[in-house]
Amino acid sequence: MATPKKKNKIRDYDRTRKRLLEVVGEILKDTGFTGLTTNNIARRLGKDKKLIRYYFHSLYNLEKEFIMENDHWLFFFKHRELPADLDAAQLKSLFLEFTSGHFEFFRESQEMQKVMLWQLTQKNPLIKSIADCRESEAERLLKAAEPFISSAERFRAVLALLSGGLYFLALQGAENKTTTWGIDVNSEQDRALLLETMGQLINWAWNRYPGDNIK
Repeated sequence: MATPKKKNKIRDYDRTRKRLLEVVGEILKDTGFTGLTTNNIARRLGKDKKLIRYYFHSLYNLEKEFIMENDHWLFFFKHRELPADLDAAQLKSLFLEFTSGHFEFFRESQEMQKVMLWQLTQKNPLIKSIADCRESEAERLLKAAEPFISSAERFRAVLALLSGGLYFLALQGAENKTTTWGIDVNSEQDRALLLETMGQLINWAWNRYPGDNIK
């Protein structure tokens, strides 16, 4: 049985580790990915920068853990079991659930918006590995759905266009508070319209091609 002293030590360890991850999020929101340096993190934490190496071994690992813990895409797919007997309606429902949930999460997460800007503007091995991980997780769902879709390639193309468009709309709305073709993602009414239209597009892509019999 752990002694009170050992329990306190474990709690202190967990608390500091959690605080380091929180600081990464704070810096991302305040200054973006360019502010993620060991000196800046240590300064905000009020501790020696050697703590980063002690708790995470490197800045790379600290950043990676923060993203892995906060990325909705990875969380969604890693926490979804895909039984072999899922039918077409259940699989299509998962795509609808993911795309709508991902848009809402990304629109509200300033930290992950900064990570996306990082991905779009910098060639970085960490960000590439995260992007590759997202693709690997999503591939499981795509592969499971392929037998039910006449044109899997076209369905992937629709998902890619949706993702790119929704990322842009969320970033545009967050950074500049402007509209796109009159659509304002900061308006509850316009967001509802976007989510409805997104669902219609996914249904269209799923059912559109010869041989489909999903209603």
